Amino acid sequence: MTLDNLESHSPQCQFFVLRKKRLCRMTVRPGHSYCGEHQPDPGADGNNVDSRIPCPNDPKHTCFASKLAKHLTICNARLEEHPAYIQKNVNTITEDSPPKKSLTEIPLLELRALTKKVNQLFEQYVQNEIETLTDRDIHPVVVEEFALSGRTESSLRHLRQVSRLMYVIEEEEMVQESTCYVELGAGKGQLSYFAWQAWCATSKNSRVLCVERASLRHKHDNKIRNILRESNPKSTNSAQANDGNISIMDESTRLRADLAHLLLHAVPSVEICKNVVGFAKHLCGVATDYSLRCLVSPGVISKTQGILIATCCHHRCQRDGYVANEHLLDLGLNAEEFNIILGVVSWATCGDGRSRSKKTEPKETSSDRSPDTTTTVGSKGLGLSREEREEIGRRAKALLDWGRVLYLRKCGFSAHLAHYVPNTVSLENICIIAKRETP
Repeated sequence: MTLDNLESHSPQCQFFVLRKKRLCRMTVRPGHSYCGEHQPDPGADGNNVDSRIPCPNDPKHTCFASKLAKHLTICNARLEEHPAYIQKNVNTITEDSPPKKSLTEIPLLELRALTKKVNQLFEQYVQNEIETLTDRDIHPVVVEEFALSGRTESSLRHLRQVSRLMYVIEEEEMVQESTCYVELGAGKGQLSYFAWQAWCATSKNSRVLCVERASLRHKHDNKIRNILRESNPKSTNSAQANDGNISIMDESTRLRADLAHLLLHAVPSVEICKNVVGFAKHLCGVATDYSLRCLVSPGVISKTQGILIATCCHHRCQRDGYVANEHLLDLGLNAEEFNIILGVVSWATCGDGRSRSKKTEPKETSSDRSPDTTTTVGSKGLGLSREEREEIGRRAKALLDWGRVLYLRKCGFSAHLAHYVPNTVSLENICIIAKRETP
């Protein structure tokens, strides 16, 4: 079909898009040849017919000048009015830092010097400060799900971690009346669901708060709503806040927010409780630092009784968000070295170089290994063995977490690090435990 035939028979916009070499596919109003976006500007001919102008919110699209006021109220690019608990970048810092580089860009001597410094600092300050928690049976509220048939090994390992973290909160005596248990980076909220079962179901004064920036399906906090409905069929026990980002139930709240912008003390669930306990399982990188600032901010620190965060993904930390830059400087790590460490930490968890099939084979004896396997695994010709490389990565991760411990101690908490599960359950097995110091 020729372009002339297409123009005469099609009800679509007759504007030819040069970049796509076709007509615009928007439909047009009866009697018109162009869609609203491509309607020729009548003002150019001196007519008084209403003209289209670029939208003030986003000049990539236009609207009729006479309808600008109405358009601004419904424009998808309009600036949103933030609720009281959102303040842009409240949990970040403004600090210039050198750009992050790949380890392949780091000179060999510089990388070798840093690995030596990581080992020295770890052995001097951190090595004897990490507690190893004893293993325990699965927590009573987790047993039912743990025993379900068809569970994969991955899901069982996940539930073991959830169970042990719950025991830690109880062992540290963080469970109290009128407490808001805040899960930061909650995901689907499984940890919050078990926390509600264990500590809130029989207490009308305590509740759980799930904070997550993503919108997810199959959330575990929906189970709380179902349980409440079954126990009280006449009540829905839920409501939606005006801003659309907070879903409220009598004993559970889900808040859609970025931790970088969250004012925790302004969240209704926190306002009505006397105490706050913050917890998270595998909170990625800089999100851990945002969370710590949330929990020790001036408006909520007097309520914060305990903090438990299982950290992970240290390569996603950022210097402009990290809470302990000053503490690392005191230890002798500057901004450039911090950024190199963000690459070194990946050595702990990025794999050992073997394929999955090789990992299932029996371990070789030292006499069976080839020289290449034991002497060249590493980075930039450092000559590190696989085990040495992984150990340096673990030590680098622990140093970053140690800085966070020092930050919490400065804020008035008794804080320490702990291995909460064996590394056979998770390679990311360090957690930060902090309790408010009693006078």
